[in-house]
Parts: sequence; C-alpha cells; structure tokens
Amino acid sequence: MRLFFQNPNHWAYQYGSPTPGCNPNSPYHRKQIEVIFEDKYFHWVTNRAVDELIDEGFLKQQKRASAYFVYRADVGATENDIGMRIKVIEKYSGPAVVRGIGAYAELLYQFLFRVGGFKIVGENTNEYAGRKWVKTNHNFDYIVEKGTMACGVEIKNTLNYMENDEFEIKLEMCEFLGLTPFWIVRNAPKTQFEKMSSMGGSIFVFTQV
Repeated sequence: MRLFFQNPNHWAYQYGSPTPGCNPNSPYHRKQIEVIFEDKYFHWVTNRAVDELIDEGFLKQQKRASAYFVYRADVGATENDIGMRIKVIEKYSGPAVVRGIGAYAELLYQFLFRVGGFKIVGENTNEYAGRKWVKTNHNFDYIVEKGTMACGVEIKNTLNYMENDEFEIKLEMCEFLGLTPFWIVRNAPKTQFEKMSSMGGSIFVFTQV
C-alpha cells in the first residue's frame, strides 16, 4: 500500500501511465482505493492498511461532504484536486445512473441464472411454497430453484455493504421460508461471510470492469 503512494510504476497504474490527475501524489477517495486493490485484498483489509498509514503519519485524511480522501502527507492536496473528484462522484452517483446500472445488473443476473440452470420462481417477493413472511416488509430480489434446491437471492450493486440488520432479517426469512441464502454483492464484511457460511449459504462477490 505504501508503494502505491510512492512509486509511479506500481502495478495499480498498469492500465496507463500516471497522469496529473492520477499518480502517487494524488488524493484518493477511500472507496476508490478499496476498488483498486479488491482483486488482491478484501475491502476491510485495505481499509485497515490505510488506517495504519494514517496513524503512522505517512498519509493524511480529509473529509469533504460525506466523502473521505487520503493523500501522502508530504505532498498535501489542493482544494481543486479534491473538488474535481467530488464532481465526478456526484455525476456518477446521480439517480438516473444508479437506476440504469441497477437495471442492467438485474438483467445480467436473470440471464446468468437461466444459463446456470436455475428457474426464477419469484421476484421482489416474500412468499414461497405456501408460506409468507409478514414479520417485516422485506422482500427477496429473487427466489430461484434448481433441482431440489431453492435460494433466496439478494443483489446489491453498491459499494456500501448490506446493513447488518437487513442481513440478519434476510437470513431469518430464508430459514422461515426454507430457502438457502445466496447474496450477489460488490463486497461484504468478514462477519457476514462467516455468518453466511455457518448458515450453508453463499456470498458471490463481483467486480466492476
């Protein structure tokens, strides 16, 4: 991690030479760093490494709006540097973009379910095999079947993790309806991976390309 903020030949810059807007001297959104390193490390591992570098004084952190940016302490960061990044975040966080990406993700996974031999038997539903969940107003994105297996499916196409309260409710729903939990997410905390494994379910992590 330290070399990312020092070496312009770091592997993270392999898709193009460092530019004035993206190089070891640049400020980075913390979630941006999570994504850069996610093929090698879980998000929480990357975050822990960033926190350690902040504690050591190697990095500084600045909060702007609801976003946290980090940069090498001996370089600093200008308002223009961070302001430019905030504009990009706002542009691609707009409702139309978010809806479009979400709709595309759902179409993609509907196709993949069918290719994998799964039958979609419910969408945005809390009912299965004659039972209906009424304890809360939560639904599953999909309920799918393959042979004797039936799964309650949640798809989360956001960098933010599923809230733990929702996570626990969805697991309880699966148990009540007799479903195997199957989450398709950008990422999840370690505790959720462990809990899902203990329930016999699966968390499938996908990356953006």
